Amino acid sequence: MADDEILRRLDSHIGRGNEIMTRSNEIMTRSNELMTRSNEIMARSDEHIVEFRQGMAELHQGMQDIRFELTQMSMRGERVARGFIDELQENRGVLRDLVDEGRAQRQALLAILDQMRGGGPATAGA
Repeated sequence: MADDEILRRLDSHIGRGNEIMTRSNEIMTRSNELMTRSNEIMARSDEHIVEFRQGMAELHQGMQDIRFELTQMSMRGERVARGFIDELQENRGVLRDLVDEGRAQRQALLAILDQMRGGGPATAGA
């Protein structure tokens, strides 16, 4: 009888062991499925990272192009401004001459007016 009890208990433990193994296999199968899914997600993430880096490289190049164009525009603007400044410098002498000419004409006109009133040096000599 003792042998029958031992065999019954062994069968019970083996049955429980088989249940645990079956559950363990189910868990391992699910774990493998999750690992496969995780690997797929990681592969897609890698693809997205590559796309992101390519996008960043294109953006960087675009920014470099804009920087170059802005530099060129700035240099053209400086040349135009320098041309205006040079032209103003040239015209400054002309304007100075015009002011001097206007002053001389005004002084001559005032001298004539003074002579016509009889208070200038031209009437004493006439």
